[in-house]
Amino acid sequence: MGRNQHDVVVVGGGIAGCFAAATAAADGLDVVQLERKSREWGGFIACGDAIKSPRDPSKYPGPIDMDAIADDEAVLVDNNIDRIEFWDEQLGVRKALPYDESSNVVDRYEFGQRLLEQAAACGAKQHYDTVVNEVIQNGRVTGVEAVRSGEPVTYECDVLIDAAGAQSILQDLIDFEALETPGDPTFEVPHYTHFGSAYREIIETEEPVAYHDAIVGKPLEELGYLWYFPRTPTEINVGLGFQMNKEPIPLVDRLRRDLENRPEFRGATVAEKFDEKNKLGSAIALRRPLDSMVAPGYLAAGGAAGTTHPITGKGIRGAAYSGYSAGRAAVEAVEDGDVSEAGLWEHNRWLYREHGEAAKLAAWDAYNVAASSIDVNVLRAVTAVLPERELREIVGTSMEVDGLKSKVLVGTGVLKNLVAEYRAGTFERLGVSNGELYEAILTVRKTRNYVSAYERRYEAYPEDRSSFERWLSARDRIDREFYRELELAPSDHKY
Repeated sequence: MGRNQHDVVVVGGGIAGCFAAATAAADGLDVVQLERKSREWGGFIACGDAIKSPRDPSKYPGPIDMDAIADDEAVLVDNNIDRIEFWDEQLGVRKALPYDESSNVVDRYEFGQRLLEQAAACGAKQHYDTVVNEVIQNGRVTGVEAVRSGEPVTYECDVLIDAAGAQSILQDLIDFEALETPGDPTFEVPHYTHFGSAYREIIETEEPVAYHDAIVGKPLEELGYLWYFPRTPTEINVGLGFQMNKEPIPLVDRLRRDLENRPEFRGATVAEKFDEKNKLGSAIALRRPLDSMVAPGYLAAGGAAGTTHPITGKGIRGAAYSGYSAGRAAVEAVEDGDVSEAGLWEHNRWLYREHGEAAKLAAWDAYNVAASSIDVNVLRAVTAVLPERELREIVGTSMEVDGLKSKVLVGTGVLKNLVAEYRAGTFERLGVSNGELYEAILTVRKTRNYVSAYERRYEAYPEDRSSFERWLSARDRIDREFYRELELAPSDHKY
């Protein structure tokens, strides 16, 4: 069995893994990045491929040069996206949510390849065809056992960075209770119901689609949605996803049914041939970021840390920032000779307090919790009556929307006028009464208050490990109050 000793082992060749590996290697650490796929397919996953502000260096941290990646015509395939469109065709509703920032659609395969190249250029070693099957621990995480190209290999390290994606296998392999911590472990493995399942295809249409400068979302049963994300006017990323706390949906068949009913997709074909690049499924975290993303000798980043948007599943920028933060915290811990939970705490502190995006994602999860308490058809009716501004706030098309203040959600009188624009018969098609609709709108109003409460709590995230339990107790009180407000039975509590 081969043995390798490194400062840092990064498991995963995706966005978080590349930003983590590049950051730690650029600062001089001995870093190896493990990827289960071959070099040809390394780092490639299924997603909607939408990315914000790739040319703005202030939006992406660390040594990865996103501006250079955006200049690659093979990567940035559509830089003309200026809005999100929400369609509910059964209700005859179509709404446009403009972007405040530039948004683009990337070829996710080419994007992943460029990230891997840049991580290697920063000095990270990369081992492909490497499957991790065990985590080594002795008071702290000290490495992994893997099979590389059919041969067993042991990788020993000071810090293990988990960038293995949503439902990371590493979190199932680690015995967090056995790690040496000053109190109860701060790391808690997420429940499977905190994730979504998604599938997408790249199809080619015979004629350009009318919405080639927009990305389109449509409601789906079980709190899911379908999407059409144009890469070119005739090459469209089409896909769908649902939450795993709901009844499962046959994703491929459900997508096919939708495409067959769209006139613009008649005669469309899957791009090139059936292969890994054009038909893919994946898991997505649809929860708040983990309360703590660290354990002795261990850091979680990207999907493994829950840094995707809890409603839309958007995750590229969250993965980039959390990967950078993990690499940065690993450098500090190795240099200080302290890879304990406390020594790695900077990863949590920076993401929640200094950068702050994790705090916003955690706050927005309240909308996801509230939506799960409302019947899907009632939720569709609510979406139909809410103005674009309110939808834009909830789906978070900008990191800050008017200071996250809502005027429309303050007064029911305004909402009654909005509802009056839709005759009762419109919602009767969904089996939704006006009473149910008003009640759901009130739930949205109440939830907005809890979004603010959560955001304040996460902005006060503890500077160090010593005050974590006190902070967590206060956050859990907000959870309990929120669940009572929603009248959720204990069995329906998300956390």
